This record gives sequence, C-alpha cells and structure tokens, in this order.
Amino acid sequence: MAKLVRDFALGAMCVATLALAGATSGLAMQNPTTGQPGAPANTCGPDNPVTPGKSANAPGSPFNPNGQAGAVYAGNPGTASLAHSNSTAAVSQYDTACVRLSH
Repeated sequence: MAKLVRDFALGAMCVATLALAGATSGLAMQNPTTGQPGAPANTCGPDNPVTPGKSANAPGSPFNPNGQAGAVYAGNPGTASLAHSNSTAAVSQYDTACVRLSH
C-alpha cells in the first residue's frame, strides 16, 4: 500500500511539473517584431563599409542591387512589401548583416 501511495505521489508531482513548465513557456509569447533594434535604418555605413563575403556580386544577395533580391527585398522602394504591408515585422532579416560581420 505504501508503494502505491508513493508511486501515485511521484506521478502527481511529474504531472504538476510538466503542467507548470508548459504554462510558463506560454507566457513567453510576444507580438511579432523585427527583433532588430534600429531596423530598417541599419546600413553598411562608414563604420563598416564592406558587405559580408562576396555578397555584393551574388545574384540572390540583398546587397546586390542589380540582382534578384534587390528588386524584392522587404521594404525597398517600389516593392510590394513597402506599399502593401501593415505588419511591424515586415522587415528583412538581412538588416543587421553589416553590423555582424565575421572578418
């Protein structure tokens, strides 16, 4: 009988722990944002005048204005994302690439 009570108590504690862990992770949800301070104003300015790797010539790179990404890059003038987006998170994730160079 004591083993049955002990097993039941252990099971109840495990269930309570899992329920508490699930509830606290649900509280971590937040509204979508770009997650990037200063975006979309980040640029490759004089402090860091180079683009990452050889991305200025890569056809799909956001740093190649003549490539495919230059025409569809989120928020660029003349793109659908600039004219039609109401989301606060409609900024590309490439906005901080100049800030985080690995050279």
